[in-house]
Amino acid sequence: MHIDQIRTFLEVVATGNFRRAAENLNVTQSTVSARIRALETGLGRALFERGRGGAALTPAGERLLRHGESMRRLWQRAKSDVALPPAYSGSLSLGVAPSLWDQLELHWVEWMHREAPSVALHVESDYSPGLMRHLRDGVLDIGVMYEPERAQGLAVEEFLVDELVLLTTHGSCRIDDPAWRRGYVLVDWGEAFKHDHDLAFPDLPRALSAGLGSIAVRYLLELGGSAYLPPRMVLDALRAGRLRPVAGAPTFVRSSCLIYSRTPADPELLALGLEGLRRVTADIEAQTGQVAAQAGLP
Repeated sequence: MHIDQIRTFLEVVATGNFRRAAENLNVTQSTVSARIRALETGLGRALFERGRGGAALTPAGERLLRHGESMRRLWQRAKSDVALPPAYSGSLSLGVAPSLWDQLELHWVEWMHREAPSVALHVESDYSPGLMRHLRDGVLDIGVMYEPERAQGLAVEEFLVDELVLLTTHGSCRIDDPAWRRGYVLVDWGEAFKHDHDLAFPDLPRALSAGLGSIAVRYLLELGGSAYLPPRMVLDALRAGRLRPVAGAPTFVRSSCLIYSRTPADPELLALGLEGLRRVTADIEAQTGQVAAQAGLP
């Protein structure tokens, strides 16, 4: 049994379609068919029922699925560990959504270097689909993101809860003061935020739409304007009074999640990495609470 066969099997399960699996794996559809056929021959069982609606798992396929994710992650972990320099006893990898990257990554790396200096670390930033794919493949041990997909073999737990507050560079003003509307930036905080935001402000003109909070922050601090932002992202600007809350404005809540394997190759190392993230986040939340109180945030 070849690992490419298992990887292909899991991609067909995820997409429910041989053609889409081939596109995601960047191979031809005939290659996907050949890998699945070879896997079925080796196991002596049909794994999929093919039809116009796609590919559905047989009972034998359902049983293989229970082991497939662990096999893929174990292979990826084995490749990483074998390649480690002699000075390291293990490795841990973290993937973080772009909007959380600046606050979490550096502090977590510092914490891990202090608590486990013999552990090699890998960090990367991507949007949820890319992070989920790497988590399923075993490339990442831990992911932190908004709106994750549910996936076989991965645990999902609520992590960092952000309160999005309307902040402005236009001084102290209230929600009924039109001044804050100048240079308004609409940040893409996800579908739930967009729905609630549009209900609260159906006719709000915007100077810019931004896919990342960091883009909005730079725009506001250099050109002036307003945007919904998590206070943790702009602590220095709040301390300096460069950004102020718009009094009476509604706030919105957005939650990020921790995603990690239910059956890790090294449970103790995974637990240490998760502990580091929780401690770093607790420090960030405590610091944010102090600054928010000083700035008069709701």
